[in-house]
Order: sequence, then C-alpha cells, then structure tokens
Amino acid sequence: MAISFDEGLDLDEVLENLSDADAGVRRVAVMELRELDEDDAIPLAVKALSDSDANVRKEAAQVMDEFEGAETIQALVGALADSDEGVRTTAAAVLAETQDPTAGPILMQGVGSTNIFVKAASLHGLRGLRLAESEPLALENLEHAEPTVRRESVGVLAYLKSVSILPVLMNTAANDSDENVRRAAIGSLVYCPDDQVTDTLTKGLSDDNWLVREESAFVLGKIAPTSAVNALIDAMSDEYWQVRVKTAAALGKLKDPAAVDVLGQALSYNISNLRKESAAALGEIKSPNALPFLQVATEDVDPDVRKIAQWAIDQINKGD
Repeated sequence: MAISFDEGLDLDEVLENLSDADAGVRRVAVMELRELDEDDAIPLAVKALSDSDANVRKEAAQVMDEFEGAETIQALVGALADSDEGVRTTAAAVLAETQDPTAGPILMQGVGSTNIFVKAASLHGLRGLRLAESEPLALENLEHAEPTVRRESVGVLAYLKSVSILPVLMNTAANDSDENVRRAAIGSLVYCPDDQVTDTLTKGLSDDNWLVREESAFVLGKIAPTSAVNALIDAMSDEYWQVRVKTAAALGKLKDPAAVDVLGQALSYNISNLRKESAAALGEIKSPNALPFLQVATEDVDPDVRKIAQWAIDQINKGD
C-alpha cells in the first residue's frame, strides 16, 4: 500500500494507517503525526514507540522532537532501553537537544537506572538544562565504574560552570583511569580561570593518550596563559602531529617570541596542516626572527602554506 502526504490530514485515516499490517505504512503515518495537533499526536507517537517494528519505533522517537511535556520526555526516556540500537540512539539524540523545563525531574530519575545506556543518556540530556539539582547526581556518578557514565557526569558539571566543582574536574582530568573521561574533563576547563587550571592543562600535555594531549593543547590555546609557553614548546616534539597542530595554534595565541624557533622548524615537517598552523602562529607572534623561516615557506609545495606564509610575512612587516 502506498501513502502520500496530503495538505490536509484526516485523523481517522492516520489512525487507520497506524494500525496497518504493513510496517512501512505505519512508519509514514508516524511521520504524519508532525502535522497533527499536539493533543492528538503525542499519545499516538507514544503508542508507536511500542510498535513491533524497530523502524516505526525509531521514527516515533524522531517525531518526538516536535513536542514537549512530561508525557513526551517520559516516553523518550523509556525508549532509551529499547532493544534496538537505532531507537535508543535516536531517543538519546532528541533528549540531548531538549530545553523542556519538565524534563529535569524525569531525566534525573533516568540517571537512577541500572541500565548503563539509560543512565548515560539521561545525564547527557541534563547538560543543556543546567539544573543546580543535577550537580549532586553528577558528582555521585563521577565514581561510577562505567567510563561512559563518568564522562557524561563531567559534561553535566562542565555545563553548570560552578567554581566550587573546579577541583573535582581538575582531579578527574589528571587521574581518571579512562582516557575519554580525562579528555572530557580537560575540555571542561576551557571556561575556567587560567590561573587555576594552567597547571592541570600543562600536565595534560604529557598524558599517556594523544587525544588527551591534543585536547590539553587546544584548551591552552583558548585560555592562552603566558605561563604555559615552555610546556607548549616542549609539546611541539610530540610524536603525534595532531597534537603538534593544536600546540602550534596555541603558541600563536600566546604570541611569545620564544616559540619562533620551534615553529620555524615545524615549517619543514611533512604534514601540511602542521606547516600551515605553524606559519599562521608565526604571523600572530610577529617576530622578525621568523622571517627566514617564512621566506623558505613561500616556496612550499602546498599553495595554502605559501599563502599563509606570505600573510605572516606581511603581518611582521606591518608591525604593531
């Protein structure tokens, strides 16, 4: 049976199609719920989340992004425990975007679930709501055995931007056993006062995991603490070029002439992204000592490197 979207939807027809034996027909009928009044659509979408076909349930979860209210949120939290991964991840994605004020208490109940996915997705949904009541839950779950739960707990705390929890985030960044949790905690420090977090971030440049080191360099570039220059210069010798790219960018933000030599040497590395970022950083620093390096870079095989090198030379020649 084929279904087409009409300008005017007939509720009785939608109801009939939602009970059709063909899952494809039911799925299209669920899509049409967007066009109905909320009072009619929400109960039908909730019911569709119990459909025997996973694609219909997934569509129902997606349709929920059109609606608000406790009934919608409760149904989505329930869908986090669906047997189908697509349904679970769709429900989680919709909850992650909610700004519905009724969602807080329901999501906090979800955090109490023994199902790891439900718990983690509920924490993720709480982030954007920035509820002070979620802080104790997040702090408690920073001790959870499952790294995914700890990572999402970091996200909740990061969104709250509370100075009182800064020591907890720094401790997690330095000491959590999971690299993804440490990386998330490092990222959470980006909005914190640089005089309090610089030491944690510079230590992060020596983390065993390169993604944590990369994130540390990125955050240092954002907050640009002058005391980090030596640690960043050392990080330009990192074995991973991705770390060096973020480090070069951070050194450009610090604008310290002490970084000219290491950035100039990076212009000869075989990774074009690193050469581009190093040339740009030298243009930010504006030290005449960078000119010999940049003159060579104007003959680089990569046209973008040549362009940025010339821009950097122009910046230096213009002075302040």
